[in-house]
Amino acid sequence: MIFLCAFGLSLLAVLALTPAVRSLAKRLRFLDYPNKNKVHLSPTPLMGGIAVALASLAASAAALALIRCPYSARLVGFMSGGLMVIVLGLADDANGMRPRSKFVGQTVAATVMLLSGGIDGIPLPAPLAFVLALFWMVGLMNAFNFLDNMDGITAGLAGIATLGIFVLAVGHGHTNTAIAAIAVAGGALGFLWYNFAPASIFLGDAGSLFLGYVVGGLSLRAVAYAEGGVSALVIPVLMLGYPIFDAVLVTTSRFSEGRDLAQGGRDHSSHRIACLGLSSKQTATVIYVISGFLTAVAVYLSLFQSGRPLFIVLVAVAAASGMALLGIRLFHVPVAAAPGEAPATLARSGTALCEPQEDDLLVLNLPRTTRPQAPPAEVVPVDSSSRETVKTR
Repeated sequence: MIFLCAFGLSLLAVLALTPAVRSLAKRLRFLDYPNKNKVHLSPTPLMGGIAVALASLAASAAALALIRCPYSARLVGFMSGGLMVIVLGLADDANGMRPRSKFVGQTVAATVMLLSGGIDGIPLPAPLAFVLALFWMVGLMNAFNFLDNMDGITAGLAGIATLGIFVLAVGHGHTNTAIAAIAVAGGALGFLWYNFAPASIFLGDAGSLFLGYVVGGLSLRAVAYAEGGVSALVIPVLMLGYPIFDAVLVTTSRFSEGRDLAQGGRDHSSHRIACLGLSSKQTATVIYVISGFLTAVAVYLSLFQSGRPLFIVLVAVAAASGMALLGIRLFHVPVAAAPGEAPATLARSGTALCEPQEDDLLVLNLPRTTRPQAPPAEVVPVDSSSRETVKTR
């Protein structure tokens, strides 16, 4: 019953808070404006992450109070780091931050959480466990930040991941972690009511960084549930395989093109999947299915196969091979325009904007002939209040 209360309270809270936060963002001009790297067509409120964070934290605190859970150093450190990440994201949303400054802020927030007991249960020497956990936390914050490029994807994947962590926590009798996970799941899934295509509000960096931080921290607890060894490290990686896959694909793509990793672009896995002919809703659904499958496999292995490390490794290798083949396929989908170049095509239905594609595009590695590029899309102001343009997010 306590889990249902935590989930329901968080869900209802985010449904009630989001319209108020959306109105506040509009009044403060806290908006995400269209540009050549984005797929939305008009300024859209940010700050959705504030509603998700407040709902999740309030529901968690209320549920923990109902079971009279004492506030341990680990819990205080976890919440403190989360608040730091929210402030960091808001600062980035408001004024923009240099990648180095953002990285330092993420590292400090993750360190606060880890030093409060976040590495307990990792089957490695303490210094190595700390370094690995720090890399994991910062990496996931950036991975979820990368994923926030199309309606509903980041919130949906966070909901799937926290539901998986919740099942693991319940299965191993870790009530506090289960409460936190199900509360975040309620907040993330409730936010989809406003964030699924067409979105009326975005998470912003405050939301995507917060969800990456929470999922990263809670998934570290999944390490302690396994029986140790290699399998203890494989479970969280497999569970969060899709965010990791997207980050690797984007990093590889930008390095191969000689572009700055921090430079935005329409080269994410979501954009590439959409360029195969799917709408934003269909793209999000495909990504949910892939992530849900990986999460379900990870939960099954942890709960029922934890004593068979070789089997777990073989399953992980098979999953990694499948994702690698998908990555190779998507790597050859042309999506990113040259710097300063407007997209050649425009779809108001929410489909990611793609370069002209050949009929043979669905066949891996077939050569494509060069077609003349259409002239850049002209910026067409609709009115001074909306500033709607035909440029892309």
